[in-house]
Amino acid sequence: MPIAVFDFDFTLTPCDTAARFFAWLLRRNPWKLVLGAPIAVLIIPLAAFRGTRRVPIRFGAWLATFGHGHESLRTLARAHVAEVRIRNGSLLRRDARLQIEAHQAQGHTVVVATGALEYLAQDILAGEGINGVVVVGSSMRTLLGGMVVNRHCYGAHKIPMLQERGFTPPWAFVYSDHLSDLPLLRAGSRQFLVNPKPRTAARLMALLGPSASLVTWR
Repeated sequence: MPIAVFDFDFTLTPCDTAARFFAWLLRRNPWKLVLGAPIAVLIIPLAAFRGTRRVPIRFGAWLATFGHGHESLRTLARAHVAEVRIRNGSLLRRDARLQIEAHQAQGHTVVVATGALEYLAQDILAGEGINGVVVVGSSMRTLLGGMVVNRHCYGAHKIPMLQERGFTPPWAFVYSDHLSDLPLLRAGSRQFLVNPKPRTAARLMALLGPSASLVTWR
């Protein structure tokens, strides 16, 4: 059975869903912003450097999840998705939905590989009425009262995490917008670059060759 693998953020969705969720958590508890401000001032400059840019991101996620365990965070993810859908409507690109439905209509297996929290992506898809899609995503673990990444389904790490779930490459179709997914794209027989930035598009098309196509989704 042909397998279609989709990236999630900025491919199926027009935004970074994890960042939006953590920002929402922080807005619910302004006191965290006050307490975390002194540390944030010190570490935000690290975002300018490739080797350290994840430090402020991980601190923000830890601060946002401080005081929460796995169950409460899962409950909050559902509440967040419901709130965003009421305010903004669909969280997915219209063309992304149509492409998933087209693959399913042909009997293809559809898999989402995402750096977002696995259950957050699952809740978004379920809220959109999209069923029968397997999500392979990131997980978190508790640390010092908050939560930090446990397994990050990002870049080359997506491939072994997909294999663990029974999806061994090569895959028939792979969709992504980002250069970090080059290993994932190379494992696809056909690759689709979804709304990539111009420089990313040029580089990926040069690396992937004629099996790759540029698509614009609304």
